[in-house]
Amino acid sequence: MQNTEQRPVLTTERLVLRRPQASDIPAIVDIVGDLRVSRYLARIPHPYGEVDGRFFIDEIVPHELVWALTLRTSGQLVGSAGLSPTDQNEVAELGYYLAPTQWGLGFATEATRAIVDYGFKVAGLTSITAGYFAGNPASGRVLAKLGFVETGRTERPCLATGRIEPSVEMRLDRV
Repeated sequence: MQNTEQRPVLTTERLVLRRPQASDIPAIVDIVGDLRVSRYLARIPHPYGEVDGRFFIDEIVPHELVWALTLRTSGQLVGSAGLSPTDQNEVAELGYYLAPTQWGLGFATEATRAIVDYGFKVAGLTSITAGYFAGNPASGRVLAKLGFVETGRTERPCLATGRIEPSVEMRLDRV
């Protein structure tokens, strides 16, 4: 994937996707610190505090194509989404989360569609993978709307719950 310092601002009908910054830490902690969110994310601990938010900004954001999802109308941060590198050069893994108050409004589909388009058209990816915990079928519906197809089922550890959870693996190939 390309240098993440050059990630552009992406704009959709209702969202602005921009680089996360230190001033976002309180909102990120509020969203990800909610177990309703973190229980569906493999790599997020619970509880999630300011130190975790700082680590995200300082150590993850510079190395992954990750965006803060903000409302165009107000600038309110409502989630995050991005592409993480994999062991294959032209393949990345898509991940995303939204504040529970924003669930069911189509923001996840809107944001991830823009990121998938960026991944294929600008970053030169040939495939994008994603996985979701089987207990979160809404995430599966988001991926299906984007054209992802199931490639298998496995189990993944969830840091927030401390359990191994059933996971559905998905993939979308550039056409």
